[in-house]
Amino acid sequence: MVLDQRFTLPVLFSVVLHALILVLFFGDWGFFRTKEPEPVPPRYVTATLVDLQPKAKAAPPQPKEQNLDAKRFEDLKNLKNREEQKRKEAEAQVQRQKEQAAKEAAAKEEALKQQKLKDQQAKVAREKAEAERKKKLEEERRKAEAEQKRKREQEAQEEIRRQQAAYQKEEKHLSDTADDASVISYNELLARRVGENFSPPPSARLGMVSVFIIDMLPNGQVVGVALSRSSGNDAFDRAAEQAIRRVDRFVEIKDIPIDVFERNFRRFTFTFDPKDLRL
Repeated sequence: MVLDQRFTLPVLFSVVLHALILVLFFGDWGFFRTKEPEPVPPRYVTATLVDLQPKAKAAPPQPKEQNLDAKRFEDLKNLKNREEQKRKEAEAQVQRQKEQAAKEAAAKEEALKQQKLKDQQAKVAREKAEAERKKKLEEERRKAEAEQKRKREQEAQEEIRRQQAAYQKEEKHLSDTADDASVISYNELLARRVGENFSPPPSARLGMVSVFIIDMLPNGQVVGVALSRSSGNDAFDRAAEQAIRRVDRFVEIKDIPIDVFERNFRRFTFTFDPKDLRL
């Protein structure tokens, strides 16, 4: 397994140091020590007491060098474990940084996606609003055109009605004029017929005028005569009333249009003013 670059130099330094320690412990340094004279063996007999009972063998003492090697191995193992732990922590840190960077990139991408979605929605909303605005303007334009058309038609109808009213008024005027002329003519005819039946009393004088209300049927039959304004001479008034009643029926009236008769002769005012009396 390859160590992280940050731990390469400390590891190399540790290895070199341990190697130097091993050389110091296992190296032959006898040339630094002074030789001692060899001892003279004593000249006596050595007696040895032999114990027939077997004794447990003592564990041979471990060489000092082996204990040192085990300690150095353990230290090196611990160092490697620490370095391995640091490496794993460094890798974990790098992994966390990568994951954090990936999360940030994903969040940024999601934010861009959401922003793009919002922009698209805003664009759709603007297009919809613009379409609604155009539709509203088009409806208002059509309504305005329809209103203008309705006003033109109304004005045209009013103009037609005005023309018809003017035409009818003109016709009525002409008709009324004709009716008035006809009424005047019939009034003159009635006055002449009454004058033919009038017998003036001795007291009658020129300038006397009597006014009567006459009720008549469409066939010209006189059904009622009433004095409305006296001439001031009773004999003249009675003679005039008798002259109207003698006529009895004005046959010329039956030729008058019924509307003219209803307006002018159903009940009308008749003024009797003879012009052939004495002064």
